[in-house]
Amino acid sequence: MTKYIFHKAGNNERWDSIAYKYYGNCYNIQPIIEANPHVPISAIITEGTELKIPIEETTSTNTSLLPVWKQQ
Repeated sequence: MTKYIFHKAGNNERWDSIAYKYYGNCYNIQPIIEANPHVPISAIITEGTELKIPIEETTSTNTSLLPVWKQQ
């Protein structure tokens, strides 16, 4: 089950700026677009538009087998 964060678009917000804000990658816009089929794809998102931002699942990495200087 996908979980979402809700975001209200501000003045002059774009798909890439929202992707960067939530994912740290301005090119990762596809999950946001797919979660919001009601929003027209345009250069600027209309201010006040409610968007669902899918939460990306992360997996943890076992670092115990790495050398000490590479463990975090």
